[in-house]
Amino acid sequence: KKEEALASGTDLEHVETVDSTLSRKQKTQKHLRRFWVCYFIAGIIFSAIFLPIFFTLIIPAIAQRIVDDTELPVYNAEITDPDPSHVTFSIDTALNMPKGIKARTDPFTLRLFNRATKPFKPYIGVEMREFSLNGPTRLTVINHHTEVLEEDEFVAVLSEAVYSKEFIMSARGATTGHLGALKAGLTLDKDVRLKGLDKLSGFAIESARLVYPAEEDGTNLRGRANLPNHSVVGFALGNVTLNLKSEDIMLGFADIDNVFLKPGNNSVDLRGRIDIPTVLDNIVPIMAQQGDVLRKGNIRLSASGNKTVYHGKHIPFFERVLNNLTLQAELPIMTVLLDTLKGLGGGKGLADMLKNVGDLGNGLSDLTDAL
Repeated sequence: KKEEALASGTDLEHVETVDSTLSRKQKTQKHLRRFWVCYFIAGIIFSAIFLPIFFTLIIPAIAQRIVDDTELPVYNAEITDPDPSHVTFSIDTALNMPKGIKARTDPFTLRLFNRATKPFKPYIGVEMREFSLNGPTRLTVINHHTEVLEEDEFVAVLSEAVYSKEFIMSARGATTGHLGALKAGLTLDKDVRLKGLDKLSGFAIESARLVYPAEEDGTNLRGRANLPNHSVVGFALGNVTLNLKSEDIMLGFADIDNVFLKPGNNSVDLRGRIDIPTVLDNIVPIMAQQGDVLRKGNIRLSASGNKTVYHGKHIPFFERVLNNLTLQAELPIMTVLLDTLKGLGGGKGLADMLKNVGDLGNGLSDLTDAL
């Protein structure tokens, strides 16, 4: 029995020695061969739970994060063909997706709105076609005729654009993105900082001359003006009528026809109707107001919006913005006089004008005192 026990102990020691000589890899392989069915079933259960989460939550979240992190630069935009309740909108922008990511978006509506307004009130909706995205991709919409949904909101953003050096254009839209066979809901919600018109700083009346006798429609002033547009947005304004003033004294009106305010400088023709009797009646206060510029040999004119008409229709959202804008320009008096004399070309027009210089009346006798 002792020998049997010793023999048995020897056998047991031998088995333990064999197991202890297995490497970690061999032990793992042995374990997997023994329990592979359990792991297989666990893998199926894990896949059944995780893959739906991966495709329905994780992939869309990654795609949305990519959209959130991309910029939406605006290279050019235009507001054209306005009527009292509609505009035609064009925009050239881009979605700067990371290189190597290819996707396709369904058509969607891009809504422009003011971020500060609660609740959400879009003022314009722009229909965006299907786009194929592959790295930085241009998104272009040309001549989309759309309704002005909220005039007050539209006026608010136009006022910011016209009166400020910079303004914010907020845009929001929802679409479905397709990455191969996968698809994910995407929301585009961006604030784009753009240059504003800065009150048309740099406005100038480049030339002006008096017309005598006045034309049939009463035009007695003609000239050219520069309307600068510091933004990337072009505006088709149509026929613009301006009030001409010396400070707070109304002098007459000026018309600028077929105005398209493209980015950059815009040289336009103007024709005016100066109310000569009003000028004569107010010559003393006018000279008093103009004393500082008259000493430099100039005259200062102020111009403010009066009306904006496109194809015979008043455009209320443009008028509400421009009618509160006042522009000022100085003109050299000698240049105006010389251009006027050139326009008269001698003859009867010049003779009649010289004959009627006396119409300035007694007001001129106070000129020295006013200055």
